[in-house]
Amino acid sequence: MSDMNVHIAYRRERYTEADITNPQLLGLATVEINPTELCNRTCSFCPRSDPDIYPNRKLHMTVDIADKLSTQLYKANFTGDIHITGWGEPLLNPDILEIISKFSRYFFTEMISNGDRLLSKRISHKDLTSYGLHSIIVDCYDNEQQTMAMETLLSDFEGKQRIRSNYDTGNANLLQLYNFNNRGGTLGAVKSMQRQCWMPMYKAFVDWDGGVGLCCNDWARKQKDFGNINTDTFSNIWMSDEFKYVRKQLLEANRKDLSACSGCNTNGCKSGEGSAKLWHENLYRI
Repeated sequence: MSDMNVHIAYRRERYTEADITNPQLLGLATVEINPTELCNRTCSFCPRSDPDIYPNRKLHMTVDIADKLSTQLYKANFTGDIHITGWGEPLLNPDILEIISKFSRYFFTEMISNGDRLLSKRISHKDLTSYGLHSIIVDCYDNEQQTMAMETLLSDFEGKQRIRSNYDTGNANLLQLYNFNNRGGTLGAVKSMQRQCWMPMYKAFVDWDGGVGLCCNDWARKQKDFGNINTDTFSNIWMSDEFKYVRKQLLEANRKDLSACSGCNTNGCKSGEGSAKLWHENLYRI
């Protein structure tokens, strides 16, 4: 089984753990957070390879925002997973351990990292688990030696762990080779897609400043935030009329008026079918 198929199977398994029928958070199984706007790499297949498209900025999610989000989700009876990943390198957030602890006290918490700060021993994987991290996925971009070193390092990781090897050779065809998406039309050829997407039915994206966006693939932030957890509750934002409008358009495969979706080539129907059905019933009152 390929790395991508393994990843999809894992995501589908985790999806079943959430109560997607919760009326306060209908369909929601996963909340991804963007803990920092910093990254120590500029991979050729990433929008960060061009600073005019995605500049490196020293902006971090605070512990207070993490605490607010965690508390709001808990009070709304969320039972799904937290993904600490986003568009930067999570371990560059100076408060990352405290942020992990705020989420892991209530929820299964996973991180995706390039692992560089683990290999350099600037932070210990044992610290991550001691603060409650349940799972880590490490993407190795250099070579086989890096992958082997990471396998050795994480051999005693007290949680779920997986290492993915996507070596950045600089080849212009890496997006296709690794079957990466075009980051909401930010990379590669932009072609209007006429198909459904279920991601906003089951997965939320919360930015470093508490803004609730459309999707983790909208790197260019083309879609205006639906709200901010500092001024409203997450559940109100998730169930808002503005969010519902976008979901209805995506259920109808109508992307032409959605700037973040019109040129996105992500297959957003690999998971979340149950959530899509619930939202279809809600929006069309079947």
